[in-house]
Formats: sequence, C-alpha cells, structure tokens
Amino acid sequence: CESDEQAIQVQGVSGNFCSPKCSGSSCPGDVPDGVTAKPQCALRSPTGDSSCALLCTPSSWRGNGANGECGTGTCQSIQGIGLCTYAAADGEAAVATKFLLPSSVPALPALKVETNPTHY
Repeated sequence: CESDEQAIQVQGVSGNFCSPKCSGSSCPGDVPDGVTAKPQCALRSPTGDSSCALLCTPSSWRGNGANGECGTGTCQSIQGIGLCTYAAADGEAAVATKFLLPSSVPALPALKVETNPTHY
C-alpha cells in the first residue's frame, strides 16, 4: 500500500485492497493500472473512520465486474453493490472493517443478463 493507505479486509468478502481515508466525502483518483472503477467514500470502520473503495457492478460472467472495471481484481457483491478486492499477499495483515454504504453513494444499476461469449 501507499504511505497514505492501509490494507482493508471487509467482513463478508475475501481478499483485500489498499484504501486511503476519505477527505471529507471525496477520495484520491489514483487507481491501479487497468482499473476503471471510480474511488468512492464507501467504507466506515467501527470507530467511525471513513475510507475509500472501488465500487463495481457484479456480473455472473465476468469476475472483475460487468465492464471489467476492477482490472485484475474481483468484483464481489456485498449489501447489494459490488466491491473491487484483490488477493491478499502471503503474510499480509489487513484491518477488519465493517462495510457501510452511505446514502451519498448512488445505487448501482440492476445487473443485466449477458451472453457468455466463450460458449455457444
């Protein structure tokens, strides 16, 4: 993680991700290569601290989000939305954080049925 980030593991999903604290209700715009998901202030810890997360649209056909927005990560569904997560490195510790969706984060569109291009 960068110097202003910490490794976060959200209860109920596997993997983790590096997350900076929110600045008011905004997040830094730097994301990993290949990621098109926009950082949003979407996590709240048990102590009340707010942190940023990459929100995505879960898809049954694409593990990294309906539009590949998580890059090399996985889009995992939690509380009706998707969260980009990444496999934890061996020996890497993460802070357990409860995921709360603030009212300022709009709901993601309903998942549309897609065809699987790898099968006929």
